[in-house]
Amino acid sequence: MKSLQSLYALLLILLISSCSQPEKITIEERADQLSKNEMQSVMEFLGHDLLEGRAPGTRGGDLAEIYVQSLCKYMDLEPGNNNSYLQPFVMKGFSNTGVMAEANGIKLNYIDDIVGSFTTEKEHIDLTADVVFVGFGIKTDIWNWDDYKDVDVKNKLVITRVNDPGFYNPDIFEGKTLTYFGRWTYHIEEAARRGAAGILLIHTDETAGYDWNVVKNSWSGEELYIESELENNLQFRGWMKESSFDKLLLSKGLNKNELYEKTKTNDFQPVELGFQAHISGDNSFRNVLNNNVVAHIQGQTDERIVISAHLDHLGMNSGKEGENIYNGTIDNGSAVAAMMMVAKILKEHQNELYYSVTILGCNSEESGLLGSKYYAQNTNRSNIIANINLESTPVWSAAKSIMGIGARFSDFEEIITKLAQKDGLGYSQFSLSNQGLFYRSDQFSFARYGVPAVWISAGEDEITGERNYTEFWGKDYHTVRDDFNPEWELEGMRQTIKYALLLIEELNTTKASVKWKANLPFPME
Repeated sequence: MKSLQSLYALLLILLISSCSQPEKITIEERADQLSKNEMQSVMEFLGHDLLEGRAPGTRGGDLAEIYVQSLCKYMDLEPGNNNSYLQPFVMKGFSNTGVMAEANGIKLNYIDDIVGSFTTEKEHIDLTADVVFVGFGIKTDIWNWDDYKDVDVKNKLVITRVNDPGFYNPDIFEGKTLTYFGRWTYHIEEAARRGAAGILLIHTDETAGYDWNVVKNSWSGEELYIESELENNLQFRGWMKESSFDKLLLSKGLNKNELYEKTKTNDFQPVELGFQAHISGDNSFRNVLNNNVVAHIQGQTDERIVISAHLDHLGMNSGKEGENIYNGTIDNGSAVAAMMMVAKILKEHQNELYYSVTILGCNSEESGLLGSKYYAQNTNRSNIIANINLESTPVWSAAKSIMGIGARFSDFEEIITKLAQKDGLGYSQFSLSNQGLFYRSDQFSFARYGVPAVWISAGEDEITGERNYTEFWGKDYHTVRDDFNPEWELEGMRQTIKYALLLIEELNTTKASVKWKANLPFPME
């Protein structure tokens, strides 16, 4: 009888064992198990010609929103904007035709000499204004710098250099590393605050960080703005080739190099150039309904981490012969794919999360971070402990290091370095940091409102010795060549996914809040 009872007990143990679930794998192991098909599928769809480059307010842009919303539903993520996955916001879209410009009797050809956008709701614009050169057009107490002094530029057209004085003097600002005050967005914001009627940014490849084709592709179509950016006197905002600026100066007997030399010190005074500029053209405008896609994974607390990636790209150029779709497969289809893989794995491990997680597919990044800016302005920021952004995620072989763009401004740098070292990887700075990339992607929309933020990515130093990521930014960024390639290895994407997950896991485990460091080189609102 005793032996029979022992047999029953053994059978019961075996039965329980056979019905038990297999041991759950870790978040890190799950990232390692992602198949190429899983990682490839999202970016392949977003980069397809049928989405026509995903410009906001177009059929392709709408399809991208619907697609990412459907993925959120399929993964059983909760809606992140009350009971909706969509956060609508209205933008103003402006398109110009027949633009003509001249200054001091010199014709400035649209596209060849200047590009830009009228930003007032009139069907025909006829702007005539005195022209003032304002150097770098920077006013900041951080470096005790003021290019405007007390000169009144209201109703005038200002011409300003891009970048900042540190580009020429390593002892001021941050040297060659572009600060927020060197970004074209800042120059426009400052001119608008001072009541200028228009602004032209002087373009050079070196100071802008990209060639004229990038400017032309980005600025010659419909330009989009949220309402808060239009509450000023600016009627025209755009770019001018440096060679065209030089012609204008020579026509007045002025020397460009002498003017430029004066801009390198805080003694610079704005220069009235002694002529007027005339810019005219037809202007069409419309309201563009746009949506951020927002989902939620509830943790043990309502405090949350926002992980973000932008959905949009440049659309298509119907006037361009041959290939005319700016598919944006890497910028930013690869990052959206990485974000959705992160969301998928976090949902599988939801019961392990201390912090909640918001998944933010933001729109209109290419128009000036508009979607993430709108989200940051209109969400409860008090319970956001951090933003982790994904941008143009590498799609090639694995890297020897992990990058945290903007991590140096906060505790993120030490955290990411420690996580990378556990796997024998290094921590690296992006070689293109001199182009101010921290200020050019959606993490900055959170940073400027005080939320610690970072853009995380596999590094440029591939184990194969190649530097495909560096080459992408110099060759294919914002061109029709940013197209899907099924031969991509996607191991750099896997690393990016993995370290975004490990970073979230580290914050959940330690429950530590990320702190900013002192003496930040950008203002907060």
